[in-house]
Amino acid sequence: MATAPDTSQRGTPKQARGIAARNALLDATAEILAEATQIEVSLSEISRRSKINSAMIKYYFGDKQGLLMALLERDAELAMSSLNALVAMDISAEKKMTIHVEGMVNAYYRAPYLNRLLHYIVEAGGSEASARMSRLFIHPMMNAYRSIIRQGVAEGSMAEIEPGMLYYALVGSADHPFYANYSAPAVLGTEAIDVETKNGYATFLRQIFIKGLRP
Repeated sequence: MATAPDTSQRGTPKQARGIAARNALLDATAEILAEATQIEVSLSEISRRSKINSAMIKYYFGDKQGLLMALLERDAELAMSSLNALVAMDISAEKKMTIHVEGMVNAYYRAPYLNRLLHYIVEAGGSEASARMSRLFIHPMMNAYRSIIRQGVAEGSMAEIEPGMLYYALVGSADHPFYANYSAPAVLGTEAIDVETKNGYATFLRQIFIKGLRP
């Protein structure tokens, strides 16, 4: 027998439409940025892809800068939620790092604009934006790395390395092929990095980092 949908957690129909429209604008912006080599996105293109009137960008986000910040915050919330869940898992530190390395490569493959957008927001917003981005991305990642390394040392599977060095090495390695995807023809002999190449790169990084972290 059919039952009425549970709307207790969705708010009113108007609120649900607002959430859907807001998400559509964010999704369209993410699509455009993933295809671009710079943070160049026009309101008209966002409107065309999302099928939402561009005036709604001002309504929901204030301006384009607010839209970009909201996209970065959404990506950060998703990434840090997954990382926190990983740290809390009852598995070895080495397994956590294996999953994390693959997750990092997948994240940058899916959203190659992430670091580019982060730098853009910081440069445009100054010290306030820098502090905000640190709270969103850097501090949670550093806390996770300290926890995983501490566990790995206790288990005897990891050396006592500097978490900050791990952060720079892993973020840079995971991000660069997708940030600099223009280099794929010269480096790999392919027009772009496909899923198979991405998976191979994730395996390559896992091997390097897991072996490199051992005592």
